[in-house]
Amino acid sequence: MQNKLQQLLDEYQKNYNRFTYGHYLDPDNIEDAIKTGLVGCYYLDQGYLPEKRQAIGEVLALYDKYWGDKLKFGYIDGEPNNLNSYTQTTLHEKINQINLAGTDNICFYWGNVANLEFVPEYLCHVYSRAEWYEKLHQDISYVQLYLPISELKEFGVEQLIELNQQISEILQPMHGFFGLGIQHSHEYYDYQYLEYELAHQFLGLDISNDEDDEHLREGFKCINWLTILNDQLITDKLGNLETLKERNDDNEIRFYPYSGGVVVRAGEVPELGDVASNPYPKHYVNVNALLKPARAPEIASLGFGSINGEICFNNRTSQEWQSRFDNVEAIDITVNHEKQSAQIINIDSKVWISKNSSTRVKEHQ
Repeated sequence: MQNKLQQLLDEYQKNYNRFTYGHYLDPDNIEDAIKTGLVGCYYLDQGYLPEKRQAIGEVLALYDKYWGDKLKFGYIDGEPNNLNSYTQTTLHEKINQINLAGTDNICFYWGNVANLEFVPEYLCHVYSRAEWYEKLHQDISYVQLYLPISELKEFGVEQLIELNQQISEILQPMHGFFGLGIQHSHEYYDYQYLEYELAHQFLGLDISNDEDDEHLREGFKCINWLTILNDQLITDKLGNLETLKERNDDNEIRFYPYSGGVVVRAGEVPELGDVASNPYPKHYVNVNALLKPARAPEIASLGFGSINGEICFNNRTSQEWQSRFDNVEAIDITVNHEKQSAQIINIDSKVWISKNSSTRVKEHQ
């Protein structure tokens, strides 16, 4: 375990300048416009219900327990133009405000940066629509967390898995994930062209732009190091947990049940999926094949379009990103219910997701 963790941390540090972009508004070159770290997201049905709102407050309290001293500024009233110090109100007052919202919107965002233009590496963010809006538009609620990759060592790998079990048992999400992903600022739409490039350089990274996507009612978005499935999704799409275990031929794919679902772990530590060295991590390919029947058939576009000619995700390339671990060959034996075939798309760049893309990625020194 420790060897693999150190290898990951070394690989991350070696590639740090490839996936970290400093923000032009920071003259000290400390704050970033986009970076990579640990990202978790948990997707909720009927997030307006009192028990869901109470659960959201419990997760905020849990994050506060371990990393509350890292949180500096944000908002709790859905108003990003009115930033407050995290310590301006007590945790009890924050939770009380969540509960008092009733079935109306709740949106809070607490991070370790004082300017929403900058990327937080510690973040607890919740977005939950009002009852009437969810029923009309079918958008879903979500809880999103950021941590720096160093927490794999400082907090601990096994402890992070246990934490995800605990969060999942509290929230009872439809599904979720935790692993390496692109971390962006509150003003994330400004840098979607950079996300597009990074997603094609590092296939292990999650892209999170439209987390209230109604398509996610049909299944999970994509696998990651930890993929979370509730019992209903398993029953509807995969049979049951015991059947799932029987289909699995990869002893590095492990199952961590909680009351209401299971956390599925793909390998000892997360993977970057660097296209230059290891684009298709074998445990990611295998867990993708194992869980694919429970994946959402489609997702909304990960990009919101371009006004200056820069290339961002569109509907087609978003589907290609979602299925990037399909129909590729893992190094070891894959799960036995789905055949894999070796296929690498060779084009004039390191972009391996889309055959039709001609984007050249930038390497930053």
